[in-house]
Amino acid sequence: MRMLAIIRKELKEYMLKPGSISWGLIFPLVFTLSFIVRFGEVDHLAPGLVSISALFATTSFVASSLIFERRLKTFERLLLAPIRYGEIILAKILVGALFGTMVSLITLLIVANFLRYGIDRPVLTLLIIIIANFTFSAFGVYLSLAVRNPINVMSYLNLLRLPMIFTGGAIAPLSLYPKWFITAGLVTPLTYSVECLRFSILNYYDIIPFAYSVLLLSIMGMLFFVLSVRTLKKLY
Repeated sequence: MRMLAIIRKELKEYMLKPGSISWGLIFPLVFTLSFIVRFGEVDHLAPGLVSISALFATTSFVASSLIFERRLKTFERLLLAPIRYGEIILAKILVGALFGTMVSLITLLIVANFLRYGIDRPVLTLLIIIIANFTFSAFGVYLSLAVRNPINVMSYLNLLRLPMIFTGGAIAPLSLYPKWFITAGLVTPLTYSVECLRFSILNYYDIIPFAYSVLLLSIMGMLFFVLSVRTLKKLY
């Protein structure tokens, strides 16, 4: 119940914030539509476009929330409530994942109309979207807490998110790039989201088998969750 109260508060207060709308909703949708207009059929791009939407939606939402709360000193009031640090972090992650899942599904519905053969495994695709959004949301929460000055959070986010579009294989398969570039992609969660969705939507993978991609994507989500809790304890 305590976590649900935080989730309701977050959705009410931060869903329509400029950061959530501009970077979390408008950017991924415009990015998706630009590729659809350019290429028409977007089968090979569909996993990447959905993953990019998830990445930007979740991280923008949680960053907007934590930026405002840390700058206005309202986050301290939450810490005074009878709730554990882990529960606070989990609630933040879940609400970001919820917002990201909504944006991802909108992107998926748009993209699905331009797929030549449709979505191969719809239920598995939905499950992967949920896992990916949890991981991206946890990543956004961790970075938003790790950056000491909350004003700089969005700058650091873009410094990491924009290169991920290319190193994660969202635009072109990683197998087309040199080995050093693939190595950079293997340390980013976007890579595993793209690989998982490539399998569930198109029924093939590029360089990482589906089982490994799901496992690593889930491990990264839990790792960012643990790091977020530890960072929160160090800050307060």
